Amino acid sequence: MKALKKTLILGTAFGFVGLIAINSTSSTSANGTGAPSARTGSPGDGMNCSGCHTGSAVNTIPGVISSDIPASGYIPGTTYTITATISATGINKFGFEISPQSATGVKKGTMVITGGTTTQLITSGKYITHKTAGTAGTGTKTWSFNWIAPAAGSGSLTFYGAFVLANGNNANSGDQVRLSTLSVSENTATTGLEELALSADDMNVYPNPARDFVTINVLSAGKADVRIFDLAGREVRTITDYNLSSSQGISVSDLPQGMYVMRISNERGEVLKKIVKQ
Repeated sequence: MKALKKTLILGTAFGFVGLIAINSTSSTSANGTGAPSARTGSPGDGMNCSGCHTGSAVNTIPGVISSDIPASGYIPGTTYTITATISATGINKFGFEISPQSATGVKKGTMVITGGTTTQLITSGKYITHKTAGTAGTGTKTWSFNWIAPAAGSGSLTFYGAFVLANGNNANSGDQVRLSTLSVSENTATTGLEELALSADDMNVYPNPARDFVTINVLSAGKADVRIFDLAGREVRTITDYNLSSSQGISVSDLPQGMYVMRISNERGEVLKKIVKQ
């Protein structure tokens, strides 16, 4: 009986990376052009690539999934680079799927494609997986993408990953399935400043998150000095005698993405507001 041609399939979920290699001819599970969803091995997905590749999935050493997220945690709304690298001697065909998820399988943050010829998003952006052009490698393979951290208060999450290392024997047997994770936390530090409220004023800063401008809305008129600090405590914007009743926008378009602390002060008191620059 003629042997079926084997291709590689990967499944990716936020906080998860999954790879699957399967038959690519008449089989409905052929995924050399990309893995099916929910194959990352995460608790929420409950599946990995070993269902199509005989044998058990093996947890691999830490470091397969890496990022430029600092040890102090992600800053809500900030864009980071996520990288997955898998290596094995004698292997020249690889696959993957990744998804950032909570422990219950809820997608956290937003993945953004940076290598359109080798990777793709599936299932409304919950998973990232390979394309056909993203499976070849000599002993090693690397994929990368951007991730926009979720809104403040989202908490910790995990990138779950599943990888397939295909042996090229034109069958489903003998391939290797590897699982790996990267757990990250949210940076909730605000340089020691607590959010305060003026006793007589109802103050609102909008839009928040913001891209180009933020506006201060206060029920009472008057002027105030406005200073914006990054999380390292550096003052990045100063506006003196800001007219609180003017609804004048304060430009933040040139600031890097991330969280900031806005201090609004006058003779009546001081209020601190957290703002997120997208």
